[in-house]
Amino acid sequence: MDSEAPLSLDHGIPDPETYLPGTPPWVWWLVVAAVLLSLLLLWFIISYFRPSKVTPPSLPKRDFYAAASRSLRELEEDAHSRPLAEVAAHSSLAIRVYLAGSLSEPALYETVEEFKARQPNLPREAEALLSDLNDAKYSRSTIDPERARDFIDRSKQCLKTIHSAQNVTT
Repeated sequence: MDSEAPLSLDHGIPDPETYLPGTPPWVWWLVVAAVLLSLLLLWFIISYFRPSKVTPPSLPKRDFYAAASRSLRELEEDAHSRPLAEVAAHSSLAIRVYLAGSLSEPALYETVEEFKARQPNLPREAEALLSDLNDAKYSRSTIDPERARDFIDRSKQCLKTIHSAQNVTT
């Protein structure tokens, strides 16, 4: 007798597994369907609670020309009592805000020389006006209603020219 083999008694009783029925195929199909349904439910829950990719609404297009024109009209009302440097600064700012907004130009942050060097197709009157406004902004300032009126009129005309040239190209 082998000392390492477990003892067994042959008593003629078969294993209990032989008396159990087999698993029917429909149970396996039910298990597969339950797993698939669980995966589908899990995917739905994850996609439902995940933050959606929301695109921000587009901003309405602003009318920079009207804003610049309004700014020049407001300046025109009290230009006769303001120093010429202040009138020149506000006129230049109105034109630069228009250029910055409508053409996405960095005109607000550049000197006149930098702006002119980068703008080969800038109308001559705009180039001359920006240079004159620059000179008036940084020179000794007095109240001069006639020159202030001239700056505002030239700024309005320059704004119209730039706006009409931009509308032709777009």
